[in-house]
Amino acid sequence: MQIASFKFYHKLTGNKPSKETGVQRYPTTEYFDSSSVTSASPDELNGWYQTLMPDFKVIPKEQLPKDSEVTSGVRYTSLAMNPNILLPYLQKELEKAGTKFIRAEVRDIAHARSLSRIPPTLVINASGVGAKEIANDEGVLPIRGQTMFIKTSYAECLMREGSEYTYIIPRAHSGGVIIGGVKHPGRTDTNVDEHMRKDILRRVNALSGGVFKDLDLEEGRRSGQIVDIVGFRPGRKEGLRIELDTEQSVVHAYGSGGAGYIYSFGVADRVEQLVSRHCNPIRARL
Repeated sequence: MQIASFKFYHKLTGNKPSKETGVQRYPTTEYFDSSSVTSASPDELNGWYQTLMPDFKVIPKEQLPKDSEVTSGVRYTSLAMNPNILLPYLQKELEKAGTKFIRAEVRDIAHARSLSRIPPTLVINASGVGAKEIANDEGVLPIRGQTMFIKTSYAECLMREGSEYTYIIPRAHSGGVIIGGVKHPGRTDTNVDEHMRKDILRRVNALSGGVFKDLDLEEGRRSGQIVDIVGFRPGRKEGLRIELDTEQSVVHAYGSGGAGYIYSFGVADRVEQLVSRHCNPIRARL
């Protein structure tokens, strides 16, 4: 699913201007420590995305960050998107294809069906955190995230995975980057945690060699250079659910946690397959 999404975004950058779609290519460096699932010898790092990511190469050990627990790393060209541009672009494309959008609060699947003038043959339930009630799925939970948007000319993706999850991700055509990250499953307050702000900045500076070492968190907030972001990712204890319920004529697609954009168009491909199986069973078997 990641491969399908990457190919979609990659094709988009070749066919449409970045200012229109919000998707842009960036040089990317990814580090792993001994706690990472990918932790890794060079052989293991030459994995499934070696042939997918342009300019992929393993970082020689002597070039890894000093005085850190980083054990390995890779560099490649990847993609990042600005949702404030990408989502309106996708909506316009869907409307051109005949999709009608209805903004409403939905209680359950039956209520969703009633919003259509013509009763739908099939409902696709991609309701995120709302699937707890709409799909009656007790495994669904909000994953609280706290990040910061920083105005800067820095324009590279930088990540560390393992014992901590730290990143700098450019936000195309916004004049800045998102830095993070923090995940707190089950925590539902929206207050900005001041301790987390300091910890995020400390980790990002340690990872980047001090790109934001002169940044004052309080002054940055007052001047508008820093914007705090608290949001809730659509998590699920059992993981991503993509499933056809033939009795209810519903395709469920939710539970991606913080990886929604990474999996998105791969999820769409799977959903399309399930829709075809339900609506055209003979063709699907062929």
